[in-house]
Amino acid sequence: MQRLRRVKKQRSLKQKINFDTMAIPVAFINGLFFGGYALRKIRQYWEGGPMD
Repeated sequence: MQRLRRVKKQRSLKQKINFDTMAIPVAFINGLFFGGYALRKIRQYWEGGPMD
């Protein structure tokens, strides 16, 4: 009986989401978004108008 309980506890620990592994992909996506936004704003300023 105790052996089954240990296996269930280990499985429940594996099913929890580890948010540390998501930090790099989320930071990469945010960098693409904000980088693209910054490039659009710089281009608009450089060309002198809201051309999007």
